[in-house]
Amino acid sequence: MSVMVLACGYLAIGSVAAVLTVIHRRSPIDAALMLGLWPLAGPLLLAAEPGADRRERELLTALRRAAATPLGAILPDQATGRALARRLRDAARRVREIDALLARPDFDAGAARARAAELERGGGSPCAVTTAALRAQTIDRLRQLRQRVAAELDEVGEIVAQLVAQAELVRLSGGLDDGAAELVRELVARIEGLDGFMAEPGIWSGGDPHPGGR
Repeated sequence: MSVMVLACGYLAIGSVAAVLTVIHRRSPIDAALMLGLWPLAGPLLLAAEPGADRRERELLTALRRAAATPLGAILPDQATGRALARRLRDAARRVREIDALLARPDFDAGAARARAAELERGGGSPCAVTTAALRAQTIDRLRQLRQRVAAELDEVGEIVAQLVAQAELVRLSGGLDDGAAELVRELVARIEGLDGFMAEPGIWSGGDPHPGGR
């Protein structure tokens, strides 16, 4: 098979992929990437489902754009990129779950402390007083976990934005520097570190947590 035939086939597939990208309301940049670099851009675009979390989409977009530059040589492979995106999605989902819990009246730490004080003043059993106080502490831990994960997600978001800027710099300058490689390593490490936040003991075991009972 001649090089010309291969080139025509490559462009034909890229053209179809670009048209489908436009039909699915992706950006013009995505369509251009699919036209010329569909073997690289295609899997990442497919990984970004329409219902994906905003941070997940931003990460996959950043990786996709960076893959079209010399940064592509040091980026995570496609499977790793999708796994990192899932970690971001899961962390953001946990934040939303905590927000939903903390909005419930029975997850009010102040009310739990007030209940413990009321039981103590009224001569309630030590077990009941201790359990009410423990519920307040557990709710506090949920709030602290939410703050830590949300702060980490914000920091990861800034690193993703910097990766996009760095990719443009590399594309225009045509060369890599130590800062670019370090940025990619930092991004991967921070996203993988989200698992540590999610492993907060005693909070997520058993599904929907109900500290101290309903």
